[in-house]
Amino acid sequence: MFYQLPTDLAEKYSLDLMKELETTDLMSGFEGMFGVLVCKEKNQDGTLGEKEIILRAFSGKFNGVWNHEGFVPALLDQSEYDKAVAINDDMIHELTEVPENETAEEKIVRDEKRVALCKQSLERIYSLYKFTCFDKSKKTFSHIKQMLNYNAARVEDKLFPTGLGDCCAPKLFSYAFSKNLQPVSLAEFYWGSPNANFEPRKFYPPCDAKCSLILPVILGLDILYRDKDIIVVNKPSGVLAVPGRGPDKQDCIVNRVRNLFADCIEQPSAHRLDMDTSGLLVLGFSTEAQRSLSIQFQNSEVEKKYIAVIDGVLGVKCNFENHAADKLSPNGLNDSNPEITPNSTEGKIELKCRLDIENRPHQIYDEEYGKNGVTLWKKLRIWKMNGRNVTSIEFEPETGRTHQLRLASASCLGFGIPIVGDNLYGKQEEGERLMLHSSYLSFKHPTTGEKMEFFCEPDFKY
Repeated sequence: MFYQLPTDLAEKYSLDLMKELETTDLMSGFEGMFGVLVCKEKNQDGTLGEKEIILRAFSGKFNGVWNHEGFVPALLDQSEYDKAVAINDDMIHELTEVPENETAEEKIVRDEKRVALCKQSLERIYSLYKFTCFDKSKKTFSHIKQMLNYNAARVEDKLFPTGLGDCCAPKLFSYAFSKNLQPVSLAEFYWGSPNANFEPRKFYPPCDAKCSLILPVILGLDILYRDKDIIVVNKPSGVLAVPGRGPDKQDCIVNRVRNLFADCIEQPSAHRLDMDTSGLLVLGFSTEAQRSLSIQFQNSEVEKKYIAVIDGVLGVKCNFENHAADKLSPNGLNDSNPEITPNSTEGKIELKCRLDIENRPHQIYDEEYGKNGVTLWKKLRIWKMNGRNVTSIEFEPETGRTHQLRLASASCLGFGIPIVGDNLYGKQEEGERLMLHSSYLSFKHPTTGEKMEFFCEPDFKY
C-alpha cells in the first residue's frame, strides 16, 4: 500500500520512540509494527495551530494487553473482546486436537465444525470495532462492508482478515479524527527480530492485506499514489468528483483531498468523472501542477481507458421499453449503427452531442450544434449476469465530452445498448450501480515530465 501522508516529520519522531524502546522493559519480547502520526489542532476558522501533537500506536496487542499508556487506545473494548472469544474458544480447541484413529471423513466433519465456529467468533469480534472516519461518522465493519461494495472477490468467504483494525494506521487515524485533529505526517517501523518480511528499525507503509481494505473508508480516499505535486485516487461510485451546488453536494473527492491535505490548493481538480462512475482521478496539490495536468487533458495528451458492462449483446438491437436512446436525437435519428454487428470486436464511435436544456443533465445528439465525441472500443466478452446477457467493453475516449461513454453505449448511433445501471440513458435495478470504471490513466508528471501510468480494477465483475 502507498503512504497516505508525507513521512519526514513522523520519521523524526519515530527515531525518538526507538530510543525509548531501547531503554524500557515495556516492549520486552514484542515483535511488530509501531506507528507515529503527527497532527495539528484545527482552529474554529479552519486554520491549523502551530503545535505538533504526536500520536503513537503499536500493532495488535502484547503480553495479552490491548492498551498501554502513551499509545492510542485499541478500537475495541478488551473485556468485550475476551467475552466474544470465550464463547467458542473451548470448542475450537477441542476440535483442533486430532483424535486417535480418525478417518478421513471424520476429519472433514471436524474441520468444517471448527471453521464454522471460528467464523462465528470472528463475526462477534468484528461487531466490537468502531472507527471514527474523516467526516466524524462512526463506522462498524458492517458499514464498511457495504461501503466497499463487498461482493467483490477480495475475500472469498466475505470475512475480513483476522486482525483488521489492529494495525497502527487505522488506530492512529481513527483517534485523530475523534479528537478533531488534522493529520500531517505518518510513519511506521518494525521492531523486533529480523525475519523474511521485516527488518528492525526499517520503515514500511501500511499493509496491503489489511489496511488497504479499511483505510480508504476511514480517510474517505483510496489513495493509489501521492507525492508533493499530485495525488491519484480511486473514486468510488456515488461520490462527486467536484463540489456541486448547495450544501448537500459539498462532499466530494476535491473537498476530501483538501480536508486531508492542509497545503492543497482550493481547486486541485484537473478532470472529472460522473458521480456514478468509479475509478482513477488525478489532482494537483499546487497551482502549477494543476495547470499542467489540466492542459494535458485539454490537449488530449492523457491516455484513458474505461471498463464497462453494457446491458445486452453487442450488435443486437436493444428492446428496452421507453429506452432513453430513442430521445438522443432531436432529428429523429433512431436507426441502429449498421457498422456494429454481433461479430464486431472493435471500432470507433463518433457522436456530436450537447446538453438537453429541457431535461438536464441529459445529453442529446445534435449534428449541427453538438460537440464531437470520439471513442475507441473493444469487445472483451459476452456473458450472463444475474440471468441476463451482458457484454464487457473496454472504452478509450479520445475526447472528454460530458456523458461521452454513456452516450456511445446508449445511443442508437453507437451500440444502442446502455451501460448496466445507467439511470439516465437506460435502467437501474434496486441496489445496482453504474458499471463504468476508469481503469487506466497515463500522463506526464507536471514537475519531472516522467510518464506516469496507473491501473485500477473495478469492484464489479466484468
